[in-house]
Amino acid sequence: MSHRSVFTARRVANPEMSAWLPDHAVLTEAGRIRAVVPRGELPGDVAATHRAHDLGDVSLLPGLVDVHAHMHCSATPDAYDLVTTESHEALCLRAATNLRSALLSGVTTLRDLGSRNEVAFPVRDAVRRGVIPGPRLVLAGTPITTTAGHCWMFGTEADTLDQVVAAVRRQKKLGAECVKVMATGGMFTPTANPRSVQYPVETLRAAVQEAERLDMQLAAHTLSARGVRNCVEAGVHHLVHARWLSADPRKGLEYDPAVADRMAASGQLADVTFGLHLLAEEAAAAGAAPARSHWAVAAAPVSLDEHVAVTRDMHARGVRFLTGLDMGMAHCRFDASAASARAFVKWFGYTPWQALAASTVESAAALRLGREVGAIRPGLAADLVAVAGDPAADIAALGHAVDVVQAGRPVKLGGRTLV
Repeated sequence: MSHRSVFTARRVANPEMSAWLPDHAVLTEAGRIRAVVPRGELPGDVAATHRAHDLGDVSLLPGLVDVHAHMHCSATPDAYDLVTTESHEALCLRAATNLRSALLSGVTTLRDLGSRNEVAFPVRDAVRRGVIPGPRLVLAGTPITTTAGHCWMFGTEADTLDQVVAAVRRQKKLGAECVKVMATGGMFTPTANPRSVQYPVETLRAAVQEAERLDMQLAAHTLSARGVRNCVEAGVHHLVHARWLSADPRKGLEYDPAVADRMAASGQLADVTFGLHLLAEEAAAAGAAPARSHWAVAAAPVSLDEHVAVTRDMHARGVRFLTGLDMGMAHCRFDASAASARAFVKWFGYTPWQALAASTVESAAALRLGREVGAIRPGLAADLVAVAGDPAADIAALGHAVDVVQAGRPVKLGGRTLV
């Protein structure tokens, strides 16, 4: 009985993440979903053979999948200062707190796209051993960047093609399941220029080929038009941010629809991180101080509306988006993953069900975990989140997790934390 549970709810998401199954039950055994049936078809003695959990008037979904976090960053405006000054021990403690927060918000699968090796791998191992609570983790470890490049403070600095390939191999040796490369500079790093590329196409292509040889995907941070073009030509699997800043500091964006068309045709995915912008907007409305402008964009700042417009066109051309929040950056709290789905509905024309699918089954498939997580379907891991209200009617409800189940084991019930 201890390995068998049944969870009943007023609404249960169907396997395709397109509609509710009314008043259904999810039966689990040994951490996996065994069956999904109407409540009325449950055996009369189910309470004697299973741990029974009647969750009530909630919406039961597969656990959320977030494809972009930095586990040891603080999600505060001084995140850069903290990550450059705190010890490995302090960062490990911060990471443990952050991962617990993510799990209790309903994120049961999380890809970390850049944290120090000395933090990321020990913390992941502690989660796997049950020492600390946290989501299922997919790790890149340290991102690969140029000397003084974006996130150099917790990255592996590699300048030449051979150095980059060696860095990919080193991450695999340490236990990485994916690779993160900084194709351009970034806003987080004063010594990096987000308008300029850090690697040519040839180097990015070599990194992609080496990652694929080692059975890993490669995600690349890119904020410039040239960076997006290089990533598409190199065959990068996931483009992170995918912004279109001009290399000319006097100009704003240089969007190229033909590159977006090519990206869509090749099946390359974008983690556009607009949940980050939504949270920043809300923080500003609440009186938070605005983020410091990077020197590289100060002369020709680009409005949020401009970024939204070109990203909306990318989506219209068939580029598929992933739900990655960029957890750990300013205002990107580890309990706020649902902001990505809200941003998709607000800015990109997603229906709530499409945003829910992006947050679960689609992002799971993008991480090559579709046979393990992302849907309420027999055979998959029993990772579940129940939210108050109906997120298919109001996507904001996705941010109100009242129950969380990890591999069949409740870690939050009725709003009460159990870990």
